[in-house]
Amino acid sequence: MTSTTHYEETQYFRQAWLWALLVIGGVPAALLGVTAVVTDADAGTNVLLWTGIILALVVGPFVVLSRANLRIEVRDTGLRLRLWPFHLRARTVPYADVASITATEISPLGEFGGVGVRLQPTVSRWGVRFDGPLGYIVEGTQAVRIERDGGRTLVVTSVDPHALVRTVGRVGGIDE
Repeated sequence: MTSTTHYEETQYFRQAWLWALLVIGGVPAALLGVTAVVTDADAGTNVLLWTGIILALVVGPFVVLSRANLRIEVRDTGLRLRLWPFHLRARTVPYADVASITATEISPLGEFGGVGVRLQPTVSRWGVRFDGPLGYIVEGTQAVRIERDGGRTLVVTSVDPHALVRTVGRVGGIDE
C-alpha cells in the first residue's frame, strides 16, 4: 500500500560560510599533504597513488556536501525526514505523536551551533546538557517547531514553513 505525498521540499547546504570553511581548511591540507608526499618520497614510493588518496580525502567532503540534502515529505502516514546521505532510511514522525506544530524563526548558529542534525545545548552551572530540541537545520532561518508527546521538541528548517504547518495540520488533523 502506497502513501500519498501531500507536500514535499528538498533543501541543500548552500551557505557561503560553510563552503568558505571547507575551502580554507581543505586547500591548504591538500597542498601540505601532496608536498609532503612529493618531497619525502623514497625511490619505491608510488607518489601518484598517495597524491590521489590525499586529493580524494580532501575533495570527498566537497562532493558529499554538494549532493547532501534534507527531504521533507508530508504523507498520509506521517511527516518524513531524510538527510541524505547520512540517513540510510527516512525518519517518520507519526501524527499521533505530534501535540502541536508552529512556524518559527531560528538562528542556526546561535541556537543550534551549526547545520545538520543538531541537539540544542542547555548550559547550566552543572555543565552543558543536550536536552533541548532536536534540529534538522539545513537552509535558512525559517523553520517549524513540532512539540511531540512526552515533551520532546523537533525543529526543522523549511523553505515555506507556513505551507508545511497547514499541510501537516490538514493531513494529520492537528490544531495549529
